[in-house]
Amino acid sequence: MKPETKCANCWKEPESCICAQIQPIQNTLEVLILQHPQEARSPLTTSRLLALGLDHCTHRVGFSWGSLKAALKKEAKPDNWAVLFVGTQKNSEKIVQNKPFEVVDRKGNAVSWDGLKGLVVLDGNWKQSKTLWWRNPWLLKLKRIVLNPSEPSLYGNIRKEPRSGLLSTIEATALALEALGEKSGARDHLIHIFEDQIKAWKKLP
Repeated sequence: MKPETKCANCWKEPESCICAQIQPIQNTLEVLILQHPQEARSPLTTSRLLALGLDHCTHRVGFSWGSLKAALKKEAKPDNWAVLFVGTQKNSEKIVQNKPFEVVDRKGNAVSWDGLKGLVVLDGNWKQSKTLWWRNPWLLKLKRIVLNPSEPSLYGNIRKEPRSGLLSTIEATALALEALGEKSGARDHLIHIFEDQIKAWKKLP
C-alpha cells in the first residue's frame, strides 16, 4: 500500500504545500465551507487554503447537513447568514445588472445585509455545487450573495473553469467578504495565499 504523503493541514502533496507560509487572520464575518467529497480529493481545491487563512472558518465535507446549526455545530440564526448563490449565468446577470455584487432574497429582490454574521460557501464544480444546494434545503432560508467579477480567476491555465465569470472558492469568498464590509483585510490576505499556491503549483514538474 502506498504510504499517505499528503499534508494533514492542506491535504496537498508536500511539493505543493505552503502551510508554513499561511498565518490565519481574525475575521469578523464567519465563513462556513460545505465541500463536495469529490472536490475535497482534487489537488487543485482551494477550500483548505481558505479555512487555514481565517480564524473563524468552519470546513465541512459531505453531501448534506440537517440545518445551519448542524453544519456549524453550534447555535446560529439563518436570518443572519447568506450563501454565495449557485444559479444560472443568465439569472445571475439579471440580478446583478452590471454591478459587481448584490445581496438578494430567494425571489431575486435586493435586501440589506445589516446584521449579517456569516457566509456559507459551496465548494465543488458546477454540478457538485448544485447537488449541495438541493440536498440542503435549509440554504433556501438564507440571503443570497451574487457576484459578478470583473477579472478572471488566477487559476489561469492551471484549472480551466467551464465558463467565464467563475472564480475559485478562495477568490469568490475573498471578494464577497470585502463587499460585505469585512474590515480585517481578508480579501488581500486570501488572494495573497492563493497567489503563493499558484506559484507552488507552477513549480511542479
